[in-house]
Amino acid sequence: MTVVLTGATGFLGSRLLRALLAGGRSVAALGRDRAGQPLAARLEAALRACGAADAELAAARERLTAVPAELTEPGLGLKPAVHDRLAGEAEAIWHCAAALSLIDTEESLAPVNVTGTRHLAELADHSPAGVPLVYVSTAYVATGPDTASANGQPVASALEAVTGYERTKRRAETLVRDWAATRQRPALILRPSLLATDRPLPAGAPQQPLSTLTSGLAELIGQAPPLLRHGILHRRRGLPRIRVRLQGDPAAHMNIVPVEYAVDAALRLAALHHPPGVATYHLVHPVETPAPLLVAAAGALVPGVELVLQPVVDRPNLLEQQINPMLANFLGRDWRSRADDHTPLHDVLPGLPGPAPVDLAYLRAAMNVRLPESV
Repeated sequence: MTVVLTGATGFLGSRLLRALLAGGRSVAALGRDRAGQPLAARLEAALRACGAADAELAAARERLTAVPAELTEPGLGLKPAVHDRLAGEAEAIWHCAAALSLIDTEESLAPVNVTGTRHLAELADHSPAGVPLVYVSTAYVATGPDTASANGQPVASALEAVTGYERTKRRAETLVRDWAATRQRPALILRPSLLATDRPLPAGAPQQPLSTLTSGLAELIGQAPPLLRHGILHRRRGLPRIRVRLQGDPAAHMNIVPVEYAVDAALRLAALHHPPGVATYHLVHPVETPAPLLVAAAGALVPGVELVLQPVVDRPNLLEQQINPMLANFLGRDWRSRADDHTPLHDVLPGLPGPAPVDLAYLRAAMNVRLPESV
């Protein structure tokens, strides 16, 4: 029997793939061939990027099958015989693949996030009875009450203010629920929050959401004239730091969860017995991270800059004009887990070790930023 997995070259999916293989499971990974890099090579690169060494990769090749596929096409773009064989051999179907963007529209993301989910459910239709469909969603499809920000303005709930990405994930969840109800089959919906790791990520590896902040800074620093760039990267004694105001709510929080904890929890949850129907679990950190702590961690990486988070940036300077639009969908909202009305993971999985604390040191490591040279 084989675990069918989509999204295995992504930040979360590659770590799920590695853990499944380490547990002795056979995996059929669905994904795209790319020009000059077939899927098999992409999978190996993804495993290597999350720490697999040569011996582990050699063992993985014995149990890993690359299945070139297209989520948006009927039958996943597979020949009918291949499609049916894949379904018939499945012991579980994990759907991790997604088009992830905080700025793209619902219409542009729906073919992958909604239609692709429908096609995975159709694959599950042909799998043996009892084979679960495990769908990786996001914590931010859950609704939450309005809260007051530091300046007295309400922060809208997830129900009222969602990105196109979140709307497509909500629609995909509905598909999974309808499939489980009509087919009387088990399904799991896993809702991770902002995934992170404090382990090094090599160049070219799938990046984590926290990279949104530091990659924007690195891009602007790289474009600055040499003298200004040197002043940003090196604090000169006796000279004030360059002040950059980031527009966002200083009272906001983010739920940042180590990806290693999320993978461990996901595999333990999938191993539980699930009757027909849907079980929904939040893979979130029990402690929310204040947004100013995240900004402080980013600021510590650029000694010559003082980053300040504030609700309004009036008369922005050139750096502020460039960076704030990049971060509008990241710092411009509250990213709490919205899991208050759901059973905590430690109640469902008593033996699950707790996640690492997300403190200043963790955040600095998680940003994994590669700043340009000063000269």
